[in-house]
Amino acid sequence: MAIGLLLLYNLLFFRKFYRNPWLLCTSELASTFFPHWLWMGNQIRKGIFPAEDNIFYKYPASISFLSTFYPLNLMAAPIASFLDRDRAFRLYTIFILVHYILGSVLAYTLFSKWCSTSVSLFGAVTLTYSAYMIKPQTPAFVYTASWLPGIFLGGWLGGFCFGMSLLGGYYPILVYIVPFIAVVNPLEVALGSLIALPQILPFLGYFKRSVRYDAKPDKNEGKVPPRKLIEFLLPIQNYKPTNGVHYPEMAMYMGFLPFLFVWTSGSRFWFVWAFALLVAVGIIPLIARIPARALYTVTFSLVILATDGLSKIGLDQSTLAVILILHGFMLLRNANTYPSFPFSQWWDKPSRLYSVARKKNEW
Repeated sequence: MAIGLLLLYNLLFFRKFYRNPWLLCTSELASTFFPHWLWMGNQIRKGIFPAEDNIFYKYPASISFLSTFYPLNLMAAPIASFLDRDRAFRLYTIFILVHYILGSVLAYTLFSKWCSTSVSLFGAVTLTYSAYMIKPQTPAFVYTASWLPGIFLGGWLGGFCFGMSLLGGYYPILVYIVPFIAVVNPLEVALGSLIALPQILPFLGYFKRSVRYDAKPDKNEGKVPPRKLIEFLLPIQNYKPTNGVHYPEMAMYMGFLPFLFVWTSGSRFWFVWAFALLVAVGIIPLIARIPARALYTVTFSLVILATDGLSKIGLDQSTLAVILILHGFMLLRNANTYPSFPFSQWWDKPSRLYSVARKKNEW
């Protein structure tokens, strides 16, 4: 029953993308991630591991956000190589969006360890569909974030989930939360790191060649102005860049309901929340570029605190059902994060988008 509700909510939340996947065919998804995914599939189909590319990225296997070693990528990409570009992109869209189902199921399973079904659903939906989590145009983010709740399930499953999260390849959101996870789940972190060595080692070896390696970051780039934190509670749709970064990097909205319940939680995640918040606003020096990416850890911590707090209040099932329905309705606002605006190019079907680009190059 609960899993079915999570599936239905995913279909409701992303309904416009399931109906019209071309809405995502723009920007980096169209210029980088999807073409690379197709290239991966074609290489694997030929029996070649997609480690080197003489056309675009020289050593794509060393670039973590391309998710070269992510097992689900390695299985799905070859299927796309048998399809025309439009159908392949539809498959790619579904492949990305169903990760949100995976993430919500893992979160629900985690919360079910100490919460009722209704409270667990509240936590799972909040963690999966809060504004900072909605980044379908950055597949590596989706892969990494979807598997991460599973580490708290512990044991072999926890280690496997953490390994899959690392193989997903979006490390900027992991650097602020993994140290805390390692304190609580050291064996799972060790096992997951071992699983992910095929991606970690090439990444570390190639990192010095990155354009970011010697670059001196702007101290204000990506810093979250304290006044914007009100957007955690209020559905303010501000499309303007903030401190040099595009608005999805500053997306926070999770509704006011979680903030009614955090205060009854005694979880140690208060310390994680405080640390990440101080990083996001620039008080604690950043570890990686764009301190706003610590908002992932802020969001994760708030969901843990709110779910724990709600479970301790002891509300009856009817009240919890009303809270869950109201909260789910409010979170639907985050479905409008993409297509992003302002945009660098108009969305279109790959068959048209790439044919136009080819004609321009020929001209």
